[in-house]
Formats: sequence, C-alpha cells, structure tokens
Amino acid sequence: MRVFPNGTGLLLGLSLTFLGAWKWPNGALWLNTFFSSSVSQFAVVLVFLIQGWNLNANRIPPMIKDYRNVVLVQGLIFLGPLIFVLFLHSNDLLPPAWKDGFIFLAVLPTTISSCVVYTSMSNGDSDFSLGHATLSNFLALLWVPLACSILIVTPNVGVLNEWYAAGKYILPQLFMFVLLPCFVGWLGRKVFLGNEESRFDEHLKRITFGCILFLAYLSLSKSILLWGEVDFLNSIIFLFPFLIIFLLFQLFLSWYGSIIFSKSPRVRVAKFFCISQKSLAMGLPLAGLLFAGETELEIRIICPLILYHFLQLVVGAFFISPLKSWVRRTC
Repeated sequence: MRVFPNGTGLLLGLSLTFLGAWKWPNGALWLNTFFSSSVSQFAVVLVFLIQGWNLNANRIPPMIKDYRNVVLVQGLIFLGPLIFVLFLHSNDLLPPAWKDGFIFLAVLPTTISSCVVYTSMSNGDSDFSLGHATLSNFLALLWVPLACSILIVTPNVGVLNEWYAAGKYILPQLFMFVLLPCFVGWLGRKVFLGNEESRFDEHLKRITFGCILFLAYLSLSKSILLWGEVDFLNSIIFLFPFLIIFLLFQLFLSWYGSIIFSKSPRVRVAKFFCISQKSLAMGLPLAGLLFAGETELEIRIICPLILYHFLQLVVGAFFISPLKSWVRRTC
C-alpha cells in the first residue's frame, strides 16, 4: 500500500479523520486528560525526525547555482500569496476573524510529496520540483515562525511582546521539536546509509501519514467541542468561497509566474506544482507549536489549512492530464 503517491490516500485519510472527529470529538479530551500534550508533541517530533531522514540536502547546492529560479520560485511560494492575502485584508475582502488563518496558509512552504508526484505524472521535471520543494521546507523552519511573530499578533499583546514571547518560549520549542529532530534524522541517515537508498522509506511515509492524521483529528475535535457541530459546519461553508478565491489566485500565480526563466515546458510544469501547493505536513505541527494554549486562534489557523489541502489535492489531480498532453506537444 502506497500512502502519498497521488494524493488519494491522504484525501481519504483526511475524510475519515473528519468523520471520526465529528462522531467522537471527546477522544481529544480523553487523550488530553491522560497524556496532557505529550502525545501531540511526540507526533510532532516524529514528523520532523522523518522529514530530516528524507531530506536530500545534496540537491540543494547545485540548484542554488541557478539563483534566478531560486529567487523566483521561493519568492512566489512564500511572498506571492502573502501579498494577495494582505491586499484582500486591507480592502476588507477577507473576514477579519479568519485573517490569521489565511496569513498562516500563505506563508507555508510547498508540499514535497504531492508536488513531486504530480510533476512526475505530468511529465514535468521532478528533480527540479524535488529540489525546490526541499529548499522551501527547509527555509520554512525559520520563515514561518518569523512571519507569524510579525503578522499574527495576539490581541492586547503587541508586536514587541510577541517577539519577546517568541524568543523566550517558542524558539526553544522550535529547536527541541523541529530543528533538532530534523538534524538528528538527517544525520542518522547520513551516518547509517550514506548515499544508499533506504528500504524503510515507504514505512516511514506511513508513520508520517498517521501522525498528520492524528494531529488533524485533535485540531478538528477541539474545533467541534469549542464551537459545537452546527457552528463548526457553518464556518466550513462560510470559508469555502474564500478558499476558492485563494486557490484561483494560486493557480493564476503559478501558471503565469512559471513562464519566467523557463525555456523548458517540463521545468514550467515543475514550477507550477511547486508554487501552487501548500504543505499540511509542515503546517499542522508548526501551528501546534506556535499557537499552543491559544485554542480559539489555533482552530482559526488550522481549519483553512486542512480545507485548502482537500481542494489542492483534488484540483491538482485534474491538471495532470492536460499538462501531460501539453508537454508532449511542446517538447
């Protein structure tokens, strides 16, 4: 059984997780009662330990030599959607209550798994997409906490106090639960395997898959318990048109941005999927760390991310066949 390849495994898993949270939200309370936050923290550590294990750092130095595409692709991944969200907010086109959720979604990196697989299935340059996806996830470890500390400020706290809290509380947690596990995972693979392929990669993907679903279950259950089933469902329906607008902008930005510095159609396809996707695997654990203890804010951060992930997997799959035909015609 392959979990991540074409997105259907994650899509089905998220659907079942949503159903489980809807039917049994008290499971999150039970886990919190008996294990406090240690179980979710363990899941976060495990995710980033495996992310570090799978990190192919050798792809980054050669790719950085093509500095124009590095600046373009990473800029469009991190800054393009953020500028769009801030524009919508400044013109009162975004619900104020959900502004922080859309900002968090905008500053996330691309997802490695579906980005690379969709590129490969469309006859795009999968090495190009893997290199840029890896780099964006590496940069996100520093960029996402920094952007959130500036743009997502807790009411009555202020930016300076937010930075102080980040330096005192969040950065040590970021080191312990994200950076250190990533480094240990990367170092472990380098020491034990070197450049050899691992027999356990598929099993590790399944473990990551399970951890992501577990974190999604905890977040969805908290939302349902705090708001109630009716209000939670109404919030999802309310969010949907705004997520569609965000998705349409992402597709427009990805397609027309990908033409810059692209002589090869295969590279353009790779850029398209790199720029248009947002990572649930990176977003959920980081949200749990950055907004721990602020349940209402955490829910408003996570809900747009989970719903957008549904949309990007489904819509991305529809682009595979047309892009594959386009590459064949133009190459």
